[in-house]
Amino acid sequence: MKTRSLFQVFICILLGWGMISCNLEKKTLPEARGKQGEVVVVINRDLWTGATGDSIRRYLAYHVVGLPYGEPMFSLLQQDALSGFTQQVRNILMITIDPGYESGMLIPKTNAYARNQLVLNVGAPSADSVVACIDRYKDVIVAKFLENDRNSYIDYYSRVVDNKFTEKVQEKFQVDITIPKEYSLDVDKDDFLCFAREERDMSMGILLWKEPYVSKEQLDTEQLIMKMNSMTKKYITGDPPGSYMADEPMVSPVVKRYMKKEVYCVQLNGLWQMENGFMGGPYVNVSIVDEKRGQIVTGMGYVFFPRKEKRDYVRQLEAILYTMVPSVN
Repeated sequence: MKTRSLFQVFICILLGWGMISCNLEKKTLPEARGKQGEVVVVINRDLWTGATGDSIRRYLAYHVVGLPYGEPMFSLLQQDALSGFTQQVRNILMITIDPGYESGMLIPKTNAYARNQLVLNVGAPSADSVVACIDRYKDVIVAKFLENDRNSYIDYYSRVVDNKFTEKVQEKFQVDITIPKEYSLDVDKDDFLCFAREERDMSMGILLWKEPYVSKEQLDTEQLIMKMNSMTKKYITGDPPGSYMADEPMVSPVVKRYMKKEVYCVQLNGLWQMENGFMGGPYVNVSIVDEKRGQIVTGMGYVFFPRKEKRDYVRQLEAILYTMVPSVN
């Protein structure tokens, strides 16, 4: 019994040192660098200019639906090998061809060379099997890089959150959401809030409202758009008089339905326009079901940035809206 007890203590000490070592290693790593939405692809240049590179571009650089102009899902930067700055980029896709692989494999690794970094290694015995592997895991690869970027945004916003805004939203809608200090409270009504971020030639906004949860039909795409249009018509008006923000009916939004922490969510990515006006841009609309309180709470983020790229601004808004969850109290 005594020997077994000493052995257990020894194992616990080893595990403890292992956890401490991992934590120390993570703390000593530099923070991941590079722009949001950027992926460094480590691949031989000959492969990059051939079918393998075509496959990567087809799945990682296609035009994002829900933006007014063609912008790629990710901005890709090819490198023959990692060195210096590129070794610390946030998102890295490595292509490794080695006969030692029996078949194509996707091997993820976090915090390899930097904190909050994601390295996805596609290992395969041949170039053809790399293409097949990328085709098999394309959705996973895209989702993982998007998630890593979103987590990076959320981590930053958690450090610059405006607690007054948090309390305001909790009081009015019984949800928690991270609103950064760079926004200001623009509209405060009984059933509606609008937080705005205004810069020289760019405008962003986060709108919030709620409604009683009566039936699942309220979560149909058409019903969500109708509710959005009714709220923006009421509160988001412009020049000339009589103009108001509304969904652009000529472009169907991209719909995503998912569960987050046991909360049912519906996300719409589409385009807005000013009825009887001339402005427009992309929006993201996220509705969550608060079953405990019998309500649906919706957050809508919009961007107005004429003739400029908007992909990363929309993803910033997505990250903010992703933090929206029913309050515990």
